[in-house]
Amino acid sequence: MVEVNSRVNEALSYQSKYCYPESSVLINKYDIQDQRTLDKIERNVTALMLVKLQTKPLPSPKELFSVNYFIDLHRQVFEHLYPFAGKIRSENITKGNTPFCRPEFIYKYLNMLFDKIFDDIKKIKSKEDIIVFLSYYYSELNVVRPFREGNGRIMREYLRQVVLFINKNLGFDYELDFSNVTEEDKNNLMNGSIMSAMNGNLELLNKFFNNMLKEKEVIKGHQK
Repeated sequence: MVEVNSRVNEALSYQSKYCYPESSVLINKYDIQDQRTLDKIERNVTALMLVKLQTKPLPSPKELFSVNYFIDLHRQVFEHLYPFAGKIRSENITKGNTPFCRPEFIYKYLNMLFDKIFDDIKKIKSKEDIIVFLSYYYSELNVVRPFREGNGRIMREYLRQVVLFINKNLGFDYELDFSNVTEEDKNNLMNGSIMSAMNGNLELLNKFFNNMLKEKEVIKGHQK
């Protein structure tokens, strides 16, 4: 699973309300105040929750393409760790020199985005269209960055489910597989996210999703 530690990159110009005093460690339900220990626990817990999500049936289109469903994915993955699980962040964050969406506009912008996602799916005709679609919406969701922590994991899980919807409704047979991510893939994702936020360039994100989007394997006459 791709891991991008947003706490390292999201620079706040003041003490975050989400962190312990005089610390960048997120307040958590285990009261762990050592970053390395918290990172380890977080990886293990969220990996388990993401696997559980992969066993669940795809929701209805009305549910899948809604802001509340996207927010609830965050709750399901992080509810055992953080008190802010399933809640839109309430403070401004930046990454380097790039500011993300102000909290008061997040819900409205997400609503517009999910309406557009559903319409754009209808235009997909090829694998190349799917890759561009995934890159564009990953970029858009990344700029909104609705949660204080865990945005990348929720975005990737959500898009994994959207690919299943595309398969079901447009006759494709792909899956987003993040199980064998190389260092080059990680760099393409990280640098591609920066480039797309700065100037809308999706080249590196296209490379990343091209590697992640794979035809489903067939084993002994059955799909993987």
